[in-house]
Amino acid sequence: MNSKQKSELIKYFSKTRLDSYLFNVLVSKQFYLYKKYIKLCKKFYTKLHYFEIIFRNAIDSVLTLYVNGGDWITILPLDKDSQHKISEVRNRLSKQNKQITHDRIISELTLGFWTTLFSKRYTQWKFQSFLVKKVFKDCPKSQRNIKNIQIYVNEIREIRNRVCHYENIIHYPDINQKYKDIQTCISWISKDIAKIVK
Repeated sequence: MNSKQKSELIKYFSKTRLDSYLFNVLVSKQFYLYKKYIKLCKKFYTKLHYFEIIFRNAIDSVLTLYVNGGDWITILPLDKDSQHKISEVRNRLSKQNKQITHDRIISELTLGFWTTLFSKRYTQWKFQSFLVKKVFKDCPKSQRNIKNIQIYVNEIREIRNRVCHYENIIHYPDINQKYKDIQTCISWISKDIAKIVK
């Protein structure tokens, strides 16, 4: 790599970003690690995509069952933050002149919204234990508890945000285990669907 190429890399990728891969080494080595990171993100992106779609649709089905077929979005006692996120989706759809349907709202809500349903803020509500039992129906009973589920879904949300916001994940010491954990979480939702998306 010549000096012009190195300066172009620094100009367009930024020294700060390249330094996050290895500090104080050759730019070419940093960029090699950056490309390795991109390949790793590509691998994660597919698995995270599957997880997010499966996870939110499983939650939607279970909560619809919980409220006997009604629209759980308007029935459940969601906190102000969750209600605000739903309102933001409604407003965005309205501004885009799209019909506001239940399915559209579900597809537009972020992974953070869905993982929040398993957070401490909802532990006093019966629907949370129903979610744990029904969404993660294929999870071994010894592992199917709210604390364990919270750990898994929060770690997945964290890695998803890093991947989708182009942040470095290459330095995680247990990165391969994190990838396996996503597949494990999918298998806890449905062993059959986990085999299909493996």
